[in-house]
Amino acid sequence: MSVIALFIACENSLNRVVGVHDKINFEKFKNQELDKSYKNLLNPNNTTEEEYKAIINSWKEYHTKVSSILQENNFSWGVKDPSVTIFNKIYFNKEGKVNHILVNVKNEKVSNEVKSAYVTLLKNHINELSINLKRGNQFAQCGKIKYKNYE
Repeated sequence: MSVIALFIACENSLNRVVGVHDKINFEKFKNQELDKSYKNLLNPNNTTEEEYKAIINSWKEYHTKVSSILQENNFSWGVKDPSVTIFNKIYFNKEGKVNHILVNVKNEKVSNEVKSAYVTLLKNHINELSINLKRGNQFAQCGKIKYKNYE
């Protein structure tokens, strides 16, 4: 019994950060059906108008941290585009720590190898990533961001 539980825990940790370009792991990620247990952060039923500004500021801080991680690790997107657009869906625990990230790199010129390297970088730093919000339940937020390309 404990072997099965250990396998499930390992499987979940392996799929904490997934890129849509990785078809096999993307399907596994979708099969977790995370949207059933994570509430949409910006749903008007879950967030007051007053909280909205704090959410936006926390969202900006989150992406500033990711940008810092990219710079600190001399990450190269391998393209000449001035920026790289990414659509994220991020799943947070009640304390605002990141549990899962779904990544869709929108720049078509970025290779799958580089997309995978980006996913790996996020996996390696996932414990550093959070949003400065606490809720009574797990929550998720999605959005598009453009990261500056330092090529």
